Amino acid sequence: MSTKKQVGNRKAPAAPARSAFEKAATAAGLTAAPGKSAVENRYRGSVEGKTADTRFTGSLDMDAAFKQVEPEANRWDFGIGMRKPAKQEFAVWVEPHSASSLGEVKTILAKLDWLQGKLDQPEFRQLKALTDACAAQGHRRFHWMATARVGIRPGSREANMLAARGMNPPSTRVVI
Repeated sequence: MSTKKQVGNRKAPAAPARSAFEKAATAAGLTAAPGKSAVENRYRGSVEGKTADTRFTGSLDMDAAFKQVEPEANRWDFGIGMRKPAKQEFAVWVEPHSASSLGEVKTILAKLDWLQGKLDQPEFRQLKALTDACAAQGHRRFHWMATARVGIRPGSREANMLAARGMNPPSTRVVI
């Protein structure tokens, strides 16, 4: 019979449950950051939920993740996981970029092509499903966040090009 007291009969605290966005990022070989923390600080406050109880479940810096392997590509910047009360978690994609000239539309569409190409790859299947869940809930999946003055007007040829690809004209704030 042992005379030693059993010390520490406590279980280790459970790790918080990972979000669907975090799991999807891992499946794609990426590391999600908590909340909106992967979004550059200067843009973070310009991405918000429409209601106070919207949760940001994780974020990705796609530009940083692919910069070394695709240095010449027009890379999309950020993916963000979100959950609204009593709704399925979903993903939105935000690209902070200059919107001062009409020529920037081609760059944004090239970045969108790059992102959609990634989402079509098998390892990104779960991120694509979360992106599709965004559209199913009536939200735009892809957002151009203007980093300064907006030179693209609603109803213009350029705005129509964006609309044809499921995007609104650029805005200095993204509210979902």
